[in-house]
Amino acid sequence: MREFDNQQRASEFAAQTISKRLLARLEVSERACLVVSGGSTPIECLSILSNMDLPWGRIDVTLTDERNVPVDHAESNEKMVRETLLTANAATARFVRLGEENIKSLQPFACCLAGMGEDGHFASIFPDSPQLKEAITSSAEVLVVTTPSSPLSRTTMTLDSLIKSDELVLLVFGEEKRKILSAPDEYTISHLLDASPVHVVWAP
Repeated sequence: MREFDNQQRASEFAAQTISKRLLARLEVSERACLVVSGGSTPIECLSILSNMDLPWGRIDVTLTDERNVPVDHAESNEKMVRETLLTANAATARFVRLGEENIKSLQPFACCLAGMGEDGHFASIFPDSPQLKEAITSSAEVLVVTTPSSPLSRTTMTLDSLIKSDELVLLVFGEEKRKILSAPDEYTISHLLDASPVHVVWAP
């Protein structure tokens, strides 16, 4: 785990890590895909990325998961990504909705910026979801899931899809989440940590 004393520095480090991985992929491929999570944690990192001098016209952006709501809905992850990442230099990147086209065609992803909830979930793979086992074991790219903690259904990448990344960056903030990461075995996040090397970046 790479630890920083504030969220700004952690976000800058994550953005630099993602940038390097995108450029490495573009050295060997015509296009590179960046997968990003929703929520508030990645906002600063995505804003920093948007101003980086990268060949954004050759970069695809998609989501780890999405709430099944209209694009202009306040809880739409796509809305957040369009407002924070797909601006400035990154305005020419191509956004790909989950289910819009075969996610498999974007694999292997250059980098996946994942997040984790305070219950230890990642993407929309929740511990109380009826679809938990399927999301962990299925070879499908995406899955529609529900959780009792939200009235909204969601579309999520499966574990199998997420780990098809050159690099996985898990950006987490807060002491409660640090406690989970120090002993993750009882939490859903353990499936991700066990399945692939994960670059964990933390700040208070």
